[in-house]
Amino acid sequence: MRILGLLLFLIGIVLALISAAKLPVCNTNWSDILPFYGLAILLAFVGLLLYRQSQSLNNLTYNSSTILCIVKLLLELIVEMDKLEAEIFQLDETELAQRINILLNKYVLPCNAARQEIIESLGNYKGSEVLIAIAQGERLLNRVWSAASDGNTQEIYRVYPKIQYNFKEAYLKCLNYQTNLLIFQKE
Repeated sequence: MRILGLLLFLIGIVLALISAAKLPVCNTNWSDILPFYGLAILLAFVGLLLYRQSQSLNNLTYNSSTILCIVKLLLELIVEMDKLEAEIFQLDETELAQRINILLNKYVLPCNAARQEIIESLGNYKGSEVLIAIAQGERLLNRVWSAASDGNTQEIYRVYPKIQYNFKEAYLKCLNYQTNLLIFQKE
């Protein structure tokens, strides 16, 4: 559909340019190719509409799949963080720093890599709300990593619940916006 629309648009533009180049016959105001010119412009317009329609349908499918991937990543991150919370008092600082490094590399960085897709999927306002919650969680996770590297256990225990709150907030917002997006697609 997209290629057909692009092809119709290009053919319409080329035919319109060719027909517009013909000058009118002597003692007439308009060229005898004027109806052909109008049809070529109409063909180009139809091609443009087909192209844009197929592009918007592709974006809706792409958007919902992107958000589903982000929701899945955030859910897996929350599960891993809950496991880490249960073990946090038994781990020494080096093990804790390694576990946080794994969380960052496996879950948080892929979410950050999809920033543009999140904005395109959810729009500027909703996408930025999700990204802000993820960024706050990442900043606090880096803070816990730094505290674990420095041996500051009090900082770790104080900040860790805030990290979980931020990622759960991002997950719930993503899930809510994604559900609304799917409802919008079905209508």
